Amino acid sequence: MSINPVAVSDRVSLEVDIACVGFGPAMGGFLTTLARGLLSPDGTPAVESAAMPGLPPQVVCYERADDLGFGVSGVVTRARGIRESFPDLDANQIPLATGVTVEQVVYLLDPIGASRRSPTLRAADAVLRGLGRLLGVRHHALPLPWIPPFLSKHGGLVMSLGQFNQWVASQLMTTGAVQLWPATPVSAPLIEDGRVVGVRLADQGVDKKGHPDAGYMPGMDIRAALTVVGDGPVGAVGQQLDAHFGMPDEHHQRDWAVGMKMVVDLPPDCALQAGTVLHTLGYPEPEIFGFLYVYPDNVASLGIFVPSWFDSPVRTAYRYMQHWMQHPYLWKHLSAASLRSWGAKSLQESGWRGEPYLAGDGYARIGEGSAVPTCSRVRAWTRPGPRARSWVKRCLSC
Repeated sequence: MSINPVAVSDRVSLEVDIACVGFGPAMGGFLTTLARGLLSPDGTPAVESAAMPGLPPQVVCYERADDLGFGVSGVVTRARGIRESFPDLDANQIPLATGVTVEQVVYLLDPIGASRRSPTLRAADAVLRGLGRLLGVRHHALPLPWIPPFLSKHGGLVMSLGQFNQWVASQLMTTGAVQLWPATPVSAPLIEDGRVVGVRLADQGVDKKGHPDAGYMPGMDIRAALTVVGDGPVGAVGQQLDAHFGMPDEHHQRDWAVGMKMVVDLPPDCALQAGTVLHTLGYPEPEIFGFLYVYPDNVASLGIFVPSWFDSPVRTAYRYMQHWMQHPYLWKHLSAASLRSWGAKSLQESGWRGEPYLAGDGYARIGEGSAVPTCSRVRAWTRPGPRARSWVKRCLSC
């Protein structure tokens, strides 16, 4: 049975060994590890394709975005997994990547009295303001004297996730072991007798309701022995797998956050040096966290995370972003900056309780679609054997 309402008798079918959905950092890590296992030291194929005997294994990855590196996400990472995957890594090879030089966690006080603080927190803020000179409060902000271990990335890297994905893609394509197809969305998994046997590419030339229109061309059926799904927290294929197979007992996906982000060019005289990592809490609301990462050439990414359970009906994530970036502690650096791009992203916040079935007959789930924690979103999973129950986790953010 195929989970797709459009049935076309002459739909073209292609046989491959491994079909992959979505090219993010998790898929990049998986394919990098896989590609090395498919090649002998002399560069020749180590194994033969089962789908196309006489040829190397056919591994194809389909990405719906127009490019293999997309989005405006910044990331700070300890880079242990990255350095294991690329032992000879030179961070200068990756555009906008640099080593972490300065780390700071900053508590932002409310400079205008607009946030919904509890009486206890307002009293604590009043104490901080009263002891401002002694504690080092400047520009309505208190730099904390310590950094929680889970936030500390000393010796790590600051990167643009989009630029990093492009760099990983270029490394993969030079191996010749995998095929990467951007601008090729996948509409559904192919499921037969409870087994995932591949994916169906999206139909082209359809109207808003999915009905054939001018230039209609049915999407190909890509049949594979293994389908690896890494299409993000709300990907079409991952959602259909959850709908078909259900979730493990007592697991759910009902807690979300929205990441609101921007990339800016800082002014030439900005005091923030490349490799600076700032994390903020306390403003515009106590439940909202912010970040600012500085790349080479005075480029910076910044943003906030707004939880879905935050019950304000009148303030949007975009409005909160405006309040946050205009806080005096940040605005002194950003007032003369120019905007490059901005966007938003969904983040699955149910933790391990949001974990779906990570593997089944014919398929595996990796990346955010496997409900990894937000702090470990750059993750790749590899399975040691076809029936193994243990999973080896290669976390690129640690």
